[in-house]
Amino acid sequence: MNEERETRQQPGRRASSGEIIDRLENSVLVWTILGLALIGFVQVFCRYLFNYSFTWYEELGRYLAVFIAFLGAAIGVKSGSHFSMNLVLGHLRRPWQELLQAGVAGLCALFFLVVAFATARVVLRLHGFGNTSPSLGLPMYLVYLPILLFSLLIAGRYLAQGKSALDELRRPVATAPGDTR
Repeated sequence: MNEERETRQQPGRRASSGEIIDRLENSVLVWTILGLALIGFVQVFCRYLFNYSFTWYEELGRYLAVFIAFLGAAIGVKSGSHFSMNLVLGHLRRPWQELLQAGVAGLCALFFLVVAFATARVVLRLHGFGNTSPSLGLPMYLVYLPILLFSLLIAGRYLAQGKSALDELRRPVATAPGDTR
């Protein structure tokens, strides 16, 4: 992590597209959470001080919470910070570790591709119907679009993890004297 920060701070060095996307993802997540918190604070403030409540806040809060959850999940896949159980993996030897990691990543990618496919059907149907949200008046297909996009992003990241695990199989194993692996 420190190496990543150091490479970003080198003068004259251009940021890679991956670094730009990382910064964009993190910035959007932070600003969305802060915006949701600010709107929530204003809602509570107005409700208790002026006895006035915004009708659109609850709806917007739900949509932003889903957006935050899926964007956060995509960032979690990228950084490897999701909860995982490594008991079996820790007892396996090479090549079984890499094969299990690739298999799990493939299953996770498949799950999110199914979610993306199902969401795409919903988005297309909602676009055809022309439904809008009750309070905000947003087209409902726009509300479901982040689920589709982030599911595809998550699936792509899991596929990349699976490929990385399979690439590990091709690397020669450096063994120390007396190592039985």
